[in-house]
Amino acid sequence: MPRVCINVQGKNAQPYRFALDRKVVRMGRSTDNDIVIDCPSVSSHHCEMKRIEGGYILEDKDSTNGIKLEDERMEIIDLENGLDILVGDAALDFELTDKEKDALSDEEHVPKQRAPLPKKKESKEARKLPVAPSTPSVRPGIPAPLASTQTDTGSNFAITIGLLFLALMAFYFGMASKHTSTYPSNEYSSKGLWGDMWSNGISPKKKPVVSE
Repeated sequence: MPRVCINVQGKNAQPYRFALDRKVVRMGRSTDNDIVIDCPSVSSHHCEMKRIEGGYILEDKDSTNGIKLEDERMEIIDLENGLDILVGDAALDFELTDKEKDALSDEEHVPKQRAPLPKKKESKEARKLPVAPSTPSVRPGIPAPLASTQTDTGSNFAITIGLLFLALMAFYFGMASKHTSTYPSNEYSSKGLWGDMWSNGISPKKKPVVSE
């Protein structure tokens, strides 16, 4: 029968034996485990010893302090005689008899041992980087839309021209409403401010004849 012995510093060693066909042996600090390890560094449900084809493995169950092989943290350890294994801070000795080794040698064993993958942590600099605004895509052959500043400039220019035109028209009609023609009605028929200005421009030497 496979033998597991747990050694916690300052306490007596705890030996356990299991049948070769036992599939899972649970270990941890909680009393509902198959092997209860009374050690502060051991999690409530720390790890499991599993029977696989050709042998046994020890698998960590997301414990706080993990399982270690020769002081290197591992996720899964292939159990063999004489390995230096730690469950938290508790030492674990695993032993098989020669008869058990011969029985397991008839089975095809595929190694499962591996170290845990490193957890990715987002750096503080990456969290502080601003997100760049998305740029609208432009299809080949299709011009990109005009920038908003160019559109605003064109609109302001058109508004200015329109206001200037309205101001000139208001000024003209204001002057026309107060205009009195200098030409007598019997010699020249006034055409208003614009007509008088145009007539004076065409015939600057012509003066109105005033009858006595």
